[in-house]
Amino acid sequence: MSDVTEAVADRDRGADGDGRPAVGKDPGAGERHAWDLGGWWDLYFTGTMLGMVLLALVSGDPDGRWLPASLTAGVIAVYYAYGKRLLLLDGSDWDLPRSLVLSALLLLCILPAVFLNPNLTFMLIAVAPLCFMTCGSAVAVPTVAVVLLLPGPVRGLAGTEEWNTVLVTALVHGAIVGYALWSGRWFELIVEQSYERSELIAELRESRSEAVRLSEESGAMAERERLAREMHDTLAQGLTSIVALTQAVESELDSDPATARRHLALMRETAAENLAEARAMVAARQPAPFAAGDLEAVLARITARLGDELAATAHSRVEGSPAHLTNDLQICLLRTAQEALSNVRRHSGARRVEVVLGYTEACVELTVSDDGRGFVPGEVSAGRGLANMGHRAASVGGTLDVEAAPGSGTTVRMSLPSAGASVPGRTLTAPTSPETHEERIP
Repeated sequence: MSDVTEAVADRDRGADGDGRPAVGKDPGAGERHAWDLGGWWDLYFTGTMLGMVLLALVSGDPDGRWLPASLTAGVIAVYYAYGKRLLLLDGSDWDLPRSLVLSALLLLCILPAVFLNPNLTFMLIAVAPLCFMTCGSAVAVPTVAVVLLLPGPVRGLAGTEEWNTVLVTALVHGAIVGYALWSGRWFELIVEQSYERSELIAELRESRSEAVRLSEESGAMAERERLAREMHDTLAQGLTSIVALTQAVESELDSDPATARRHLALMRETAAENLAEARAMVAARQPAPFAAGDLEAVLARITARLGDELAATAHSRVEGSPAHLTNDLQICLLRTAQEALSNVRRHSGARRVEVVLGYTEACVELTVSDDGRGFVPGEVSAGRGLANMGHRAASVGGTLDVEAAPGSGTTVRMSLPSAGASVPGRTLTAPTSPETHEERIP
């Protein structure tokens, strides 16, 4: 089988589920078959062959015109009965034997007709393209060569044509056969390259679709992780605080009504803030606490509330000259402070808590320390608080250090670097290459 036949067969096997080329479909589902010329080819072939029939009836031996005309009409019958099916046949059934059968059927009609009427050689302008499209150059060129080169010597042997004329005709026809061999193979290479490009385009489309799918999945996963961190650092902590306050109120209702009322007020305030956080999260706005003031004021408020809840000494302070922080940095610092204070509330049993927000020329640093029971760094914990804080620090190019020891309290320190800030009115922003910073989490 010719190379172009193999290329087309391989291409067609993947075009549709049944192996037949997907003609006229969307390019993503299958490309148009190279030899599908639509009704124009049928019109051209039929019109040309009918012209040859007419030529057979008006030229040649007046006593023998009907036979070559009938043979020429037989070529049309062969095309519609067999050749047309072979033109766009299932790639898996397109093989050399079928091509040879078509070539033999055509030669049985054409050779006698050309022998009887040499003018009918012109029918090759329709038959030759059919052979190349259905059989490939490996079969088409020999078929054309037989039609062009065999009738002349036969007429010479039969004495109906001079040998000088036969020789000149053979030279001309030989040149035509050589050109047919070269041009046929050239067109086959073009078709093969066309199919290769088609397959490459299909692969690129598939790769692009896969990239889009993976990007969507990655974006969805990142958004889920972001929402999980936000809920853990806001709603979950608020609910934990409400639960702790509820337990305190239950024990204070009879013994200390004033403290119970104060704790009820804290519960109401915490619930209101949680509701505001949830609404801000749904609306994708900045955290609700920022609506009531800047970062320093928010840190002071949540620290004071922790002191009220625990009946402990809790205060916050600012060191250095405050700089204007981007929204991402403010959220990172606030969420870290909220998580660290939540850990103090749930685990430390501290009587003294301090929150320090420090500004330097190189960085902004948040430190949350307590004098509670501490813990052993590196111990496996079921919570995700430290992991979330570390992830937030790394996401903006910062580092997180946790210092703790049993009975000696805990210090959480987040440092967010910035390049060359000036005061007053300087702006601290996250570096553009956070992957170069380390994250230290026990």
